[in-house]
Amino acid sequence: MSRPTFQQRLQRLLDTGNMTVADLARWFGKPHATVLGWVRGGNLGLPPLDAAFVTAEVERLETLIRKKRGLPVPRMSARKRIAYVNDLRSTL
Repeated sequence: MSRPTFQQRLQRLLDTGNMTVADLARWFGKPHATVLGWVRGGNLGLPPLDAAFVTAEVERLETLIRKKRGLPVPRMSARKRIAYVNDLRSTL
């Protein structure tokens, strides 16, 4: 079985983590348009250290989902969702 592509991994985070592209952009500290490009096109296009950081954060999110530690994001208003994702990122 082949390893999923970066784009497939992001899509799975969106689906299983009940996350939005905006949530991922906030989590990675990247512009929405950049993360949307990753989700649609899959190409990171980052320098090696930045790419390693994003890849490590994807692995971190995958682990949080697998262990059900704060993810999937519960249903809530957009304002609360922003605070929830920011709090989750800073506390874990």
